[in-house]
Amino acid sequence: MPKLRWRERELVCRFYGPSAVGELERRFLEAIECLVRPGDRVLDAGCGSGRLFTYNLRGRASLIVGVDLSSDVAHNPNIDWPLRASLTALPFASETFDLIICKHVLEHLAEPDSAFRELARILRPQGRLLVLTPNRFHYVPLLASLLPPALQRLVARGRGLTSEEIHPTLYRANTPRRLRRLARQAGLRVAALRLFETPPVYLAFHPLAFALGVAYERLVNRFEALAPLRVNLLAVFRKP
Repeated sequence: MPKLRWRERELVCRFYGPSAVGELERRFLEAIECLVRPGDRVLDAGCGSGRLFTYNLRGRASLIVGVDLSSDVAHNPNIDWPLRASLTALPFASETFDLIICKHVLEHLAEPDSAFRELARILRPQGRLLVLTPNRFHYVPLLASLLPPALQRLVARGRGLTSEEIHPTLYRANTPRRLRRLARQAGLRVAALRLFETPPVYLAFHPLAFALGVAYERLVNRFEALAPLRVNLLAVFRKP
């Protein structure tokens, strides 16, 4: 198969300006900054290698633990303690962490209900769970589910992902309604849940495709009635 030429930075700068490069990661980092408190114990659930998203909570958090099934977790520069484990069977005592962050992980889970129960179990009272995941009703997840696995891998590699960073997507926790239900069943309260569209970097393989994505982004961000069609789901859950 031919290799895709990804032009993310070039096209984002052309249509939005340099300040929009990395906007999604910046928004997630701002959400973390709003939630972390001095002395917090933090768990990065499904952290991977940390290559695609970097942050620095040292000096504020007392401990930053990273959990992932991949051995790449050992090389994650964001965390103090790497650990290989499944989110459905976490090797921690109950009420261990004050803040859990979970970025682009829920869409890959076969058993999100079990994962939510485990995450709720290890949260301390008044603990926070911050989640970023795609909305399954956006056109990208809908189209991706129709692509054969080989083409999905080609697109992912075109975006700069390594084979270890490419995982099947199941979208079993990827609507606002589903997230609220999972939280309620796990004993968590929804503190915030919003949908937003960012520059369509997933279409950066061609300027025309990117331009169409920009038109879509501006439309769904302009009208609140179209919010259910935005791609990013950002949610904060709290443990009573």
